[in-house]
Amino acid sequence: MTYVADLSDISFDAEGEDGDLVRRQIARRAWTDGGWATVMIVFEERSRDRESWRAPKLMVLRMRRVGDGWKKQSSVTLPATHAAGLRGELELVADRLVASDD
Repeated sequence: MTYVADLSDISFDAEGEDGDLVRRQIARRAWTDGGWATVMIVFEERSRDRESWRAPKLMVLRMRRVGDGWKKQSSVTLPATHAAGLRGELELVADRLVASDD
């Protein structure tokens, strides 16, 4: 996924060669500001034995408006433990983030 017409077109579900779901999206949220968007996706991947799902991960995509659609500018994927740590850090500085918002 490098280009989508609409942010709602971003789906992170993926099927393997046999048609079984190997990655599933759990949650998604998008924020837009002018020609830029940030999309957060929480997803799980199947274990190698395909009997269970691995721990969730968090992907943050930065999208840029190009013409009538959106192009992926950058992304980062965090394991659940790092995402939880980030949440804690954001809670510690949340009042500063809001206070400095122009």
